[in-house]
Amino acid sequence: MSLLIYALLLVSFHKLRKSEQIYLGVISFFVVRLVFESLLDYGTIFQQLTLYTILFPAIFIVFVRALCRSYDLDILEFLAKFYLAVYVIFMIIYGRGFSFSLNSVEMDDYGPFSGDSRIIHARSIFMMILPLLWFLNRYLKERATSALLWFLFCVIVIVIHQHRSVWASSLFSLGIYFFIVVRNRIISLSKTLKIFFSAALAILLLAFVVSQLFPDMLTFFGERFSEILDPTREDGTGKFRADQRRVYFPMVLERPFFGWTFEGFEMKNPLVDWWPEKTGQHFHEGFMEMLFYHGFLGLILKYFYLLYLGFKAFFRNLDEKSGILIAFTLAGLIFSFSYVLPLIFWGVVGICLYYLERTELSLQTKNAQNIQINITPKPDQKTIELINHN
Repeated sequence: MSLLIYALLLVSFHKLRKSEQIYLGVISFFVVRLVFESLLDYGTIFQQLTLYTILFPAIFIVFVRALCRSYDLDILEFLAKFYLAVYVIFMIIYGRGFSFSLNSVEMDDYGPFSGDSRIIHARSIFMMILPLLWFLNRYLKERATSALLWFLFCVIVIVIHQHRSVWASSLFSLGIYFFIVVRNRIISLSKTLKIFFSAALAILLLAFVVSQLFPDMLTFFGERFSEILDPTREDGTGKFRADQRRVYFPMVLERPFFGWTFEGFEMKNPLVDWWPEKTGQHFHEGFMEMLFYHGFLGLILKYFYLLYLGFKAFFRNLDEKSGILIAFTLAGLIFSFSYVLPLIFWGVVGICLYYLERTELSLQTKNAQNIQINITPKPDQKTIELINHN
């Protein structure tokens, strides 16, 4: 499917924007280089297609952006409700124990989103940040009680599944969201301060109630949250990621531009021996995966649009939908320190770029109308009197 999408973009290359054509051209250079390397070193067109699929999210961004532009889609609300509905349906079918326990569970029939010995993998719960931001924005704009309830539901879902990578990403995205809406005067600063004050009071009250009813729960969640601030501690799950950085980064510096590609994929794992040989290095961290296989140039290529969106976050004249999507996509930078981002995330990056296009086009149209009004000559007093007389 990824190769078919790539082929469709090449066929419709002339319809893409200039910036997209340049971006796709750089990606094509990487792909052609991999093909020639595979032919020269291994005698096959593509020794490991996985190395292509690691790059493919960059292609998927352009594809989804172009698709949204072609059909003039407005699908942010649908996306938010879609992820919420899928979560509820999935938990009804597969939610035995609801994944709240950290104990290992048998994963034979726990569905397509399972992982880490829990019912739902962190990469799937990460996508719940999108409805979290959508319903928060709707409540702040419309004061709809239903929106507040759904927002609180998203908060509960994110908290109880205990993926600390998602906790950190959610807090970061909320911070970016409030920065954008305040800077663009979508929500006033005074109202934002009231929200933070009210939220702090609600959290303190909830903490007091929980401490009285379930005294061990606060200690448990406190310990879980403390690992975010100390990810490399010996008994934490972040220790393995730190070990991967320590072992692989010196190897990255040996081949900093294009990475180890096929040779790196097939080399023996220097950390563990429980994965089969020639199945890759099984990176947890998205940044390290790109650095090792495709070097710094590949890392910049894949994360280029996220850096661009981080730059756009400081702009004014952003609408609330663009602000929600920018806040969500930038959370991917935090999440990439823990896991490789899911493919659908990169599709949302394409949607975000499309919404920015819509915003910029709307702004240009409005400015053009204002210019037209300003340059239209005003009638003199005699003409006005004649018009009134007639």
